[in-house]
Amino acid sequence: QNKHSIKIKNMQVDEKILSNAIAKILKEIRLEKGKSLNLFCNEYSIPTTTLNDIENGKVNVRLFSLLKILAAYKVDFVSFFEKLKTEIPSDFLSPEE
Repeated sequence: QNKHSIKIKNMQVDEKILSNAIAKILKEIRLEKGKSLNLFCNEYSIPTTTLNDIENGKVNVRLFSLLKILAAYKVDFVSFFEKLKTEIPSDFLSPEE
């Protein structure tokens, strides 16, 4: 097998952990920018219900949507994922044995 493959123990649990971590970070960034949900969504043509659902961990964010939100926040992809790494359990993605 590929030495870079990962083992995910429980996909549903892990999806929720990841969704909640992404939600927390995106909401923190928006609030740090001093933007209400409605104002931010209107400024960047993002449906309010979409961002609300993402920020509340109700949906899994699509990569394109995440990139659009990060660009609007002026947050680079690498910085976001470094922050995300601190929000998920250290064994979240473990190498396959």
